[in-house]
Amino acid sequence: MRLSELRKELLEKTESVDARIIINLATGLDDVQQITHSSEEITEEEYRKAIELLERRLNGTPMAYITGKKEFYGHTFLVSPSVLIPRPDTETLVETVLELSRSFHNPSILDLCTGSGAIGASIAFALRRPVALSDISEDALRIARENYRNITGSDADARCGNLLEPWQGSTFDIIATNPPYLTKSWYEETEKDVKAEPMGAFIGGGEDGLSLIRSIISSSPEFLSPNGILAIECDYRQTRICGRLLENNGFTDIHIVKDLADKERVIYGRRLPE
Repeated sequence: MRLSELRKELLEKTESVDARIIINLATGLDDVQQITHSSEEITEEEYRKAIELLERRLNGTPMAYITGKKEFYGHTFLVSPSVLIPRPDTETLVETVLELSRSFHNPSILDLCTGSGAIGASIAFALRRPVALSDISEDALRIARENYRNITGSDADARCGNLLEPWQGSTFDIIATNPPYLTKSWYEETEKDVKAEPMGAFIGGGEDGLSLIRSIISSSPEFLSPNGILAIECDYRQTRICGRLLENNGFTDIHIVKDLADKERVIYGRRLPE
């Protein structure tokens, strides 16, 4: 079989970008080589591998899990079914934290519910400063530690535990978090690819999906320095509620930041000094 025939077969069943990636994984040929070598024969092994990858994709496995990597904020991150796949919308949280960090001298920062470590590693690389990581999943933390090391060249202070429990006695100038926040009904409405990711990384608990965020907001003041900031990613349908929660828990200077789609995505507040 010629490479061009394989490509035609793949394009009948999947999108062009997926077909290019599958061919690359099966044959090692990049996008340009796939054009220049289109008339060449492929081996039976390469064909079998391409069809196996196609079947995984058609069965709902996200392409990022098939390739084992995902681009985020200019870096390539390792991903596995143990972690949420980083999304462009979350770059809004990174940008927000980088801007807020200017109000501190050598800020101490925590990436809470770190998952793949994409947020923390991106911030650490941009600031050339360490960022602490934590997650309830040790499997996720293994991925996060590796990503942090690959991106920054150093080891992270990464701790496993429920929300802020691993950080008793510690304080930070900024706590950034992208916790689970979907309601069960919102989750059920998501596409098949999303349901291939860890469900626990999506559903936040409670009828409004904000159980975890409520816990984070109420417990975070003791883990923040005077004038420290808590920055949270949430759904645009939750920002107003989160704003009231921050206010009710003694936060001031509360702001909402929109994402690239012009939807409210990040909310942050500053801890009032005692």
